[in-house]
Amino acid sequence: MIPLPARFSYTTIALFCFGLPLFAQTETTATPPPEPPCKVQGPIENWDAAAQLIAGANATNYAGTFAPDQKAAWDDYAKTATRDWRNLKYRYVDRIAAWRSKHLPKNTSIDTVFYPFSGPDATNPLAFFPEAKDYTLVGLEPVGCVPSNTANYSPEYWPALRKGWQSAVALGFFKTEEMEHDLAEGSAGGVLPVLLFLIARAGNTIVDVTPIAIAPNGNITAPNDAVKTETNGVMIHFRTTQVVNSKTKASANPGPVRTLRYFALNLTNTRLRRKPGTTKYLQTLPAQATLVKSASYLMHKRYFSDIRGTILSKSNVVIEDDSGIPYHYFEPNNWDVHLFGAYDKPIDLFKNWLQDDLKAAYDAKENVQPLDFGISYKFRLGESNLLLAMRKK
Repeated sequence: MIPLPARFSYTTIALFCFGLPLFAQTETTATPPPEPPCKVQGPIENWDAAAQLIAGANATNYAGTFAPDQKAAWDDYAKTATRDWRNLKYRYVDRIAAWRSKHLPKNTSIDTVFYPFSGPDATNPLAFFPEAKDYTLVGLEPVGCVPSNTANYSPEYWPALRKGWQSAVALGFFKTEEMEHDLAEGSAGGVLPVLLFLIARAGNTIVDVTPIAIAPNGNITAPNDAVKTETNGVMIHFRTTQVVNSKTKASANPGPVRTLRYFALNLTNTRLRRKPGTTKYLQTLPAQATLVKSASYLMHKRYFSDIRGTILSKSNVVIEDDSGIPYHYFEPNNWDVHLFGAYDKPIDLFKNWLQDDLKAAYDAKENVQPLDFGISYKFRLGESNLLLAMRKK
C-alpha cells in the first residue's frame, strides 16, 4: 500500500503523461479542493489576447502596459513555452494525427467528445478528434481564473503558471505534490489557465470564456448564489483557423465556433446519485466519442459503474488505454475492437489490475497493430497500448 496524502484530487499521486493526469481516487478521500479566490476573473474584453499571452505566443495587446520586469519575465516564459510545445507536437500530437488519419474511418462523423477524468488536458481530445464541435471534460480540479488586470501579471506569475503545464508538456508527467498545489492553490491556480494554454497552442483562437453550472433539471445555466446548482464549470468557445490554398496565395479563414466545457465533478456512484441534474446532463449528451487515458483503473471498480455504464450506452467510438473500461465490457456482438501497441502488465502502482483476457488478445497478435507514439503510464515507445472500439451498426 502506498501512503497517500490526506487530501488529494483525481490527479494526486499523478503522472501526467503527455497532457493527461494519472488519477487516484477513492470514495472516502476524494474531496475536491476549494476554489481559488477567483473563479473566472473578469471582465476580459479580449479572451484571445489573454490566451495568447498565457500560451507564451503573443503579448502585443499587453506590451504597452507591461513594466520592464513584467515584459522580461514573460519573454523568458514565452521562449520556454514555445520550445516545450514544439517538442510535444513533434513527438506526440503529430503522431496522433497520423494514427487518426490511418485508423479512424473517414466516414465516421464525430461531433461530440466526452473525456472523463481529464483534468485540464485539452491536448488529447483536440488531437484525437480535431473535427468535433463539442467537447465535455470532467475532473476534480477547480476552474480557477486568469487576471483581468495587467498589474496582476507579476514576474512571479509566469513561473507559477508554467508549473501548471511544465511537466505535461516538457517532461511528459505531473509530479504528485505539484499537481495538487499548483492547480488548486497556486497563484495561477485552477484548470482555466492550462486549458487556455493548450487550446491556444494547438492553433485555435479563443472567442470567449463563460462560467457555467449544471442545474437540478439537467440544464446548463450561469452560476448564481441565489439559485441552486449542482456542478460548476467553465465553457470556452474557440475557432480553428482554416488555411485555404489557391494557385496564387494561401489565406486563413476562421472556422466554425466550437465549444469545450470543463466541469469540476466527482464521478463516483455515490456523488453522481446526489446530483440527478448532472447525471441527466451526462446521459442526454448526444451519441459521442469517448476518450479515456491515465484513468487510474477507476472504471474497473464497482463504485464507478454508473459512469462506465453511461459511456458504454452512449458512445459510438471509444479510444482508451488499459486504465479505462476493462476489455471484457466491449462485447463482440456490440463492438469492433482494434488493439494497438503492446500490453504486458500495468505499472507497479496498479499491478492488481492486470487484465488476463486483454493480455491474451495481445499475445495472440491477431488483431494488434503497431503504435508509434508513447501514451499514458507506460509512455515509452514500444510499451504503450491503445484500444479503439467502434460500435457495430
